[in-house]
Amino acid sequence: MIEIIIGAAIIAYAGYVVYKKYKDMKKGKFCSCGCDSCPSKIKCHKE
Repeated sequence: MIEIIIGAAIIAYAGYVVYKKYKDMKKGKFCSCGCDSCPSKIKCHKE
């Protein structure tokens, strides 16, 4: 029984992480690294 609870908690947390990353990407945040050497800096800062 405890294995099912732990497994459900892990799946719920993974779903939350994926959902949060999706929301951040829609807002234009692709990563949390520095932008100087990032190959995606054009996508992050559309001006």
